[in-house]
Amino acid sequence: MNKLFLTLIIFVLFEISCASNVKDSQMEIQVTTNKLDSKEFKEHKGSFYSINIELVNNTDSIARLWVMSCSWQDNWIFNIDTMGFYSQGCDKNYPTIKEIGPRQKLTFNGVIHSTNSAKLNNQIDVRLGFVLIKEQDISKMSDFRNVLSNKIENQNEIIWSEPFNIGE
Repeated sequence: MNKLFLTLIIFVLFEISCASNVKDSQMEIQVTTNKLDSKEFKEHKGSFYSINIELVNNTDSIARLWVMSCSWQDNWIFNIDTMGFYSQGCDKNYPTIKEIGPRQKLTFNGVIHSTNSAKLNNQIDVRLGFVLIKEQDISKMSDFRNVLSNKIENQNEIIWSEPFNIGE
């Protein structure tokens, strides 16, 4: 009886933890990276990599989600605190709706920056997460930042990539 009760508790806790992150096959992230010459980024220390990210809609319906018009990187987080996106800023940045058709993908290209290559080389589980903000999550554009921060803080509705290697 105790084993059955313990198994039931473990199952319920597992289901609760999975419910906070999008883990099913509705959306998927595919990542490729290549090392860049750090001399191009003289003013910064660390390693730089080009990154190609594909957010794939594996459903039969259109996915409508919020991202920033220029700083699309805001919706993405790494599982490693020494990694982030390199950006030189942008003009006319505002929340906008992006659509991904059924079985289609939305592609993002950018540069990532690692401030600690030693930690990165020892890290075997590099993952990238997309903070999903559905169209209905925001009633006015000024809510975008609060909704984004809340989802990151609560680790809610984040689609994680499979582990990937950083190109050397």
